[in-house]
Amino acid sequence: MLVLADRHLELSQSALARVCGVTQPYVSTILSGKKTVKSDETAKCIIAAFARGQSALGDTGSLLVDGPITDQDLAVDLARFAGTAVFGNLMAVAPDLVEGMDPTDSLPTRVTAEDVDGLNQVTNVMEGMDYAFGGGLSRAAVLGQLRHVHMVYRHASYTPQVRTLMQGALARIAKVAGWMAFDSGDMPTARRCWVLGLTMASEADDPWVTTSLLTDMARAAIHGGDAATGLSLLGMAAASASRATATLRTAAAVVTARAHGTLEDQRQCMTALDTAHMHFDGRDPDAEPPWMGFFDEAQLAGDSGQALVPLAEKGVERDRAVELLSCAVSDHAADAGRASALSLAKLARLHVISADFDSADQATAQLLPAAVQVRSARVRGDLRALFDATIPYGGDPAAGRIRHRVQQALSVPEVRG
Repeated sequence: MLVLADRHLELSQSALARVCGVTQPYVSTILSGKKTVKSDETAKCIIAAFARGQSALGDTGSLLVDGPITDQDLAVDLARFAGTAVFGNLMAVAPDLVEGMDPTDSLPTRVTAEDVDGLNQVTNVMEGMDYAFGGGLSRAAVLGQLRHVHMVYRHASYTPQVRTLMQGALARIAKVAGWMAFDSGDMPTARRCWVLGLTMASEADDPWVTTSLLTDMARAAIHGGDAATGLSLLGMAAASASRATATLRTAAAVVTARAHGTLEDQRQCMTALDTAHMHFDGRDPDAEPPWMGFFDEAQLAGDSGQALVPLAEKGVERDRAVELLSCAVSDHAADAGRASALSLAKLARLHVISADFDSADQATAQLLPAAVQVRSARVRGDLRALFDATIPYGGDPAAGRIRHRVQQALSVPEVRG
């Protein structure tokens, strides 16, 4: 590090010795190769001088400068990193290293179909993270990607064909960002993302993304207690759904069932569930968009069971709801963290309502490790609902045990991305 400093910092040996807290003859012997630094204390002293970012000229400020990165800057940063890594104080300078890492303003001047495919691959990865861990973990990263893709769309040049592909890519990332915002409890941001996504999907004449976006918006409205608005959104989706795939129609139908279940309309709920299963049975996996790959038998069972929960709470279709949710729990893939937690939370609550505390205890034991790994406002809401469901059973030991364990899980701070 002294050699790097001598080469790039343009200091006299006296100034270098003063910065490092050693004598000038000592520096001279090190630089000449006649001596090596054998004392840990001396080495730490030299490293600390660079880690503090002291000016070689005294009190004129940091060695780091504004403007283009020079060899001098690299020498200082390398010295700081090497020293702190060796002597165990890397975290002390990590904030300094991160500071100034602002996103680049540079944008591609021309976009190709291959570029758009790359953007879609990034969206797929982010959607997978959301599905596994919830919307609160990396929501900020997805919103940053949405802003970037939108800037590219606005300022880059492309052929008419690629423009349509860009609109579709932008609609997809807006859909993912909106869903993650909703799952995190940020509805204002979710609405803005969804409107942008609908605009782009309409421009691209993309019935698949349009149907999925309207289904997501309907699901969010129903979750917020406005089933009537959810049904209106699903009615809007009918036109695009007629040109969508069987799996997308399945998703729309099962959300329709959820709306009717919330309204406690058993007949309409069951009719919509039958429609959902009919569409699902007629699907052609090869014709489906890759980003709908998550919607498998377990997802359909979980969504169907959750659609029946409002009825099951009233004692209607309770056995079927429990059966569907149990199937979802047993069949969910390992990367379906949030979906599994949502199914388990509702299953445990139905068991509590039925006073089947042995089953509720088993479901809760399976739920809590998964729930604390997922950053989802919806999962936390379901945990609170499970907690509340135990309250009417007062001092029952089994209910109290479940309540205590859920309370401990809720005490884990929620992380927002």
